[in-house]
Amino acid sequence: MKEVKLRWEVREDVAQFCAKSIGMGREQAFITPPVACAVWHVASKECVIVTGTRTTHVALGHEVRHCFEGHFHK
Repeated sequence: MKEVKLRWEVREDVAQFCAKSIGMGREQAFITPPVACAVWHVASKECVIVTGTRTTHVALGHEVRHCFEGHFHK
């Protein structure tokens, strides 16, 4: 994707929200709770990065990459 509209949302319940939005299983979410996620909204052509109140540049950069490249985990 060449152009992406980004929005950053800060949530207290980031682990629960992200686990649900990316379809993470209950057991996996308990063992390794997500600290951030990127959610693509097709209708608005917007990628929303969700983090907790405390995050890092590494986490933000990782999620921005998802907005441009999609699912790159192997």
